[in-house]
Amino acid sequence: MYELKRAGENTWYMRAPTNTGFYLYQAPEVCMIDAGGDRESAEKALEHIRAQGWRLTTLFLTHSHADHTGGAAYLREQTGCEVYAPGISAAAVKHSFLISTTLYGGSASAEMCNKFLLPPPCECGELSEEVLPAGVEFARLDGHDMAQAAFRTADGVWFTADCVISAEALRKHRISFLYDIGQHLQALDRLSGLEGSLFIPAHDEPCSDINPLVEVNRTAVMEVASDIREMCAQPATVDEVIEMSLKKFGIRLYLMQYLLVGETVRSYLSWLLDRGEVRTVFSGTRLLWERAGE
Repeated sequence: MYELKRAGENTWYMRAPTNTGFYLYQAPEVCMIDAGGDRESAEKALEHIRAQGWRLTTLFLTHSHADHTGGAAYLREQTGCEVYAPGISAAAVKHSFLISTTLYGGSASAEMCNKFLLPPPCECGELSEEVLPAGVEFARLDGHDMAQAAFRTADGVWFTADCVISAEALRKHRISFLYDIGQHLQALDRLSGLEGSLFIPAHDEPCSDINPLVEVNRTAVMEVASDIREMCAQPATVDEVIEMSLKKFGIRLYLMQYLLVGETVRSYLSWLLDRGEVRTVFSGTRLLWERAGE
């Protein structure tokens, strides 16, 4: 864990709970892709940077979630590097309370503001072509987060963020966190069409062909969507659908899981509603979700 591995002539990655990337674009200047989930991960990355004689100039964040941004403020403080994230994720990195607030749908309690949901805020600009060093490009892969980007180096190495997660994780948990189901499915299509020599997911091993993992993730999404639709065979509140999901997928309930599964279930319901596969009905003062066609 935390060892530095070469992925191309000028591309490296650090194997960690969240894989982070390094691209030496003009020696000794290097840019970094994702910051890990906490200061420890950032410290390990900085040790590698200094040991190689590199100078970190720019940190690119694939999206705003804490396991990718938790070390950003520390890296910026230590190196003075510029930090960029795609779209609205840049605002969530700068104002990180938005992450827990969005999950909960209101002002978050202290318990909801742990390091897994509320990373230290970090000054962050919005990603654009103009801020990329030579040899780096990005592709938007929104859906897992409100805004997410994958990055490609001139060595043909793609860092694919959380557009796909490992087959093992899907077998274990069945349901993975998603913000927008429709956008996520489009991102999977986009990812399957990207050309590269190596693909490095944030939470899985590198692979030369990303398409098998894309299909595993696509299948998982459609299976969960079908399960949630069936949960609405009888009219149910959102909390009842969340309860059924926790039971169906064998997830132990605690506050953080309620927030993560809750937002994901709501996203599936919204997508199914837009597709005409469920509908909303009202019973007194309760909003219920019902499978369409009943």
